[in-house]
This record gives sequence, C-alpha cells and structure tokens, in this order.
Amino acid sequence: MIRHLLYGMVATMGLTGCLSPVAMHRAVIEYDRTVNAVEAEMLLLNIGRAKQGQPRHFTAISNVAATFDFRSNAGFGSQLFAPSGPVFARNFFLFNLGATVAENPTVSIVPVQGEEFTKRILTPMDETQLDFLLAQGVEPAIVLRLMGRGLAVEEGGKRTFYLNMPHRADEYREFRKRVLHLSALNLARHLHVGFLTFEDIWPLPLDHPMTSRAIDKGYQWGHDANGPPRLTKRVVGRLAITNYDPTLLPNEERRRLNFKAERYPRNYVLVDIRPNYPGGDYSWHGQIKLRSFNAMLEFLARGIEAEPEFDVQPDPRSGAVRRNPVKTLAIVESDTRPNSTVFAAELEGRWYAIDDRAEGQGDVQRWNREAFELMSQLYQMTVTDVAKVQGLPITIAK
Repeated sequence: MIRHLLYGMVATMGLTGCLSPVAMHRAVIEYDRTVNAVEAEMLLLNIGRAKQGQPRHFTAISNVAATFDFRSNAGFGSQLFAPSGPVFARNFFLFNLGATVAENPTVSIVPVQGEEFTKRILTPMDETQLDFLLAQGVEPAIVLRLMGRGLAVEEGGKRTFYLNMPHRADEYREFRKRVLHLSALNLARHLHVGFLTFEDIWPLPLDHPMTSRAIDKGYQWGHDANGPPRLTKRVVGRLAITNYDPTLLPNEERRRLNFKAERYPRNYVLVDIRPNYPGGDYSWHGQIKLRSFNAMLEFLARGIEAEPEFDVQPDPRSGAVRRNPVKTLAIVESDTRPNSTVFAAELEGRWYAIDDRAEGQGDVQRWNREAFELMSQLYQMTVTDVAKVQGLPITIAK
C-alpha cells in the first residue's frame, strides 16, 4: 500500500508540473490579446469622441504583473470492517490527489494627459516618422492620405497649396491624384525615398584662424583629382521623395536641393518628380505637409458623416495602382454593435467600428485593416511613451 501512495504522490507532482507552463502560456497570450484590444478600442473611442465633438483622452496600460501559485495535495485513508458473523467484509484504501492554480494579476494604467502628452498629440508628424513607415513597405497612398494635411506645388514661380480635406473638393481631388501618382511610381519601383546626402566644404580660407577648429566640427581633409586640398564634411540632410536616385546628382545640386528643403519645418517633406525620368510626364516639385495625430483623428471622424470622402481616379499620365478606395479608413457608426467586426467601441449609445463591408472584399478590405494598423503604430510613436510615468496600480483578484 505504501508503494501505491508513493506512486500517487509522484503523479500529483507531475500533474502540477504540467499545469504550470500551460497556465502561464495561456495567461501571457490572454494578457497580450487584452492589451491589444484595449488599444484598438481606445482609438475607435477617440474617433467617436472627435465625431461627437468631445475632448480626446487616452489611457495606457503601462505594466502587467501576475503572480501564479501552483499547489498540489495528496491524501491517503482507509476503511476497515470488522468480521460480521461468518462473512468477512473487505477493507478499503482511499487515495486523494489534487492540484490547484491561483493567479493574482496587477495592472498599472496611466491616464495620458498633461502638457507633454498634449504637445505630442498636437505636434505634427515629422519626416523621420514618414521615412520609417515607408521603409517598412507601407503603401505610400495609405500613409500620405492619413498623415498628409495637404501638399504644395511650386510651378512658374508660384506656390499653390492643395488641402487633403473633402470639403475643398478641387483641392482634395488634386491631392489624391498626386498621391496616387507616387503610389504608381512605387508600384513600378521607380520611387526613391531617402535623406539627401552631400559633401559640405569648409567655407573659410585654409589660412583662417578658425580653420584649426574645423576638424573638431567633423570636417576632414580631401581634394579633387586636379584641385588643391580642402576640408569637407558629409552631411545627412532632409528627406526627399523623387522619381530618380539623388545620389547620382552632382554634389552641388544635392546641396541646393537640401537648401530648398531647409526653408520649411520638418513636417514638410520635399517632393521632386522630374521630367525625363519614370513618371516624368506628370512632374511636379513641392512639399507634402504632415499633420498631427489629433488632426488624423479629426479627419477620420469628419469622414464618417460631416465631410465624407469621394472617389478620385488617377491622372491619365499616372501608371497603374493596386488599390484606390474611396475612404482612407472606413469607420461605421451604428446604434448596435456590428456583428462582423473584431474591434468596436461604444460612446453615448453609438457604436464605432471598422467597416469590413466597405467597398467590397479583397484588396480594399486589406487596405482598411492596414490603415487601422498604421493608426495603431502612429499611436505608439506619438502617445504611449508611459514607461517612466507614475501609474495607478489596480489589483484584480481572481
């Protein structure tokens, strides 16, 4: 009997060992799903707030800590019967085996508020964020329709600005056409996006007293094949979107191009589509102006009803584009929660969700999901840097 008891205890210990990784794996996955759902619904909730004219507010989950308590128990008992007349009753031995798992999570949440966070929400995106997203392979039309407030075209000494706002129909149509042209160039692999680089020459004579400090400022000795020695420094300048490789331009031309870009803040991105290169039949020179995260929420909210976007076809001079949906991100508003959506948020009796039925299936549906994913990435880049902020711990007992 002692041998049976030992077997039972070993089995119980093994059962606890099996439960530990299974329970921990399931908890980690569920926490991840919950945090992801909270963030997605927070975005939809703030689009709804913008739609209803309410102040925007964000709450971020800064930390999740969980303590797991794994316990096992085993018991042994017996029941003995005394002889009753000529018949002897059999004795019984009882084993009791068990294992329990207890989980005690602690979730820290941080209201995203105050001067620092307000500035980050209201400050326009800059060229480094645009370059980062385009470098990940996100389609230019998705990024620019969401992040672009408008674009300026410089032609014949005149600068014309086209707003990316449907209530300015002619300007909105012109913005969409030029963005579609960039997407067509990207699809044909003729679009170049990168920071301008050039060699800056030390502006003072070599015998000037200040020249001795040039080395400390990053300048190095160099010379042309047939020229005298000189001090130069490699400069990484502003972002440029072109239909040619800027590194093939002469150094002085790259420097002048960067000088033009430097005239504007970093939320203006230089665009230089030249003739005699792919897509040069629809050439233009100017800048795309990026907007803030708050302005993106406002743009999407007004697109639900107040300023709906409309169909714009590519310019005949542009090449083929893979996708061109009417809406940058189709958000549906309804009285009840939609059945066919993954994420939805309720505000003042109204539900807001991504409209999976917008304009059919296939590529357009994937566009919608990619645009919402892009909003989530921009949220991470703009809002939720809360690692060093004191949070309010909330203990949830299970």
